[in-house]
Amino acid sequence: MKALFFDIDGTLIDNNTNQVPKSALKAIEEAKAAGHLTFINTGRVECMIGNIKNRFNMDGYICGCGTQIVTGDKTIFEKRVDHNRGIEVKKLLKKFNVEGMLEARQGIYFPAKPFVYPERTERIYDSICSVIDASLGEFDKDYYDFDKFCIIDDPRFSRSDLKSFFAECEDFDIIDRGAGFYECVPYPCSKGNGVLQVLDYYDIALEDAYVFGDSMNDLPMFTCGAQNRILLGEHDTALEEYATYFAKKVSEDGIYLSMKELGLI
Repeated sequence: MKALFFDIDGTLIDNNTNQVPKSALKAIEEAKAAGHLTFINTGRVECMIGNIKNRFNMDGYICGCGTQIVTGDKTIFEKRVDHNRGIEVKKLLKKFNVEGMLEARQGIYFPAKPFVYPERTERIYDSICSVIDASLGEFDKDYYDFDKFCIIDDPRFSRSDLKSFFAECEDFDIIDRGAGFYECVPYPCSKGNGVLQVLDYYDIALEDAYVFGDSMNDLPMFTCGAQNRILLGEHDTALEEYATYFAKKVSEDGIYLSMKELGLI
């Protein structure tokens, strides 16, 4: 029995069309039929994976870069930003004029308009709202907790003091996704730690772990010790030195063909 871990965006979903290829669905079905365990491992928080959960009958989910781990119907790990620390983070965002998006398993929270970077943030806000109803203007309210947060900046004409803000966030892993977008994940959570916890739960060896990814928040998956590291065709080049297998694009049946060649299906 093997354990297979899949990122969503750019790995199971084509970033250009936002579609899941039928071949990827078929690959997961055949892997489960072969007796393997399959898991989503995503930066998305739980409220953002409803459609994916419905499309793929996975054995579990690692959400929010490892802040929540679910196997079957059992949550085996969860970590939220401490309530008071969350209030501090929101104050720091305002102090340093940093555009933030707070991510929780129950919802996504945006600051009030006008946004610091209207063009970029409006686009991200609309994208989130195509999946769930995001909360707008809730930063001054303290009734909720969140799991992680993202930073939206515009490198062309940044008006934010990111250096000072990040200096106040040493308890978070800051993942640079490029083009002024950063994921901020509370230590010690990561996609890699999520993989290790699942393997420990099922008593599966590292040589029987297969991770599939494409972007920099997948780096912890590629460096956690999993012996089989599949890099999708469209990817961040910084991951190449860690990959053990280079797949085609997801839109070119990369998931199915790689799993077939690796003997998983």
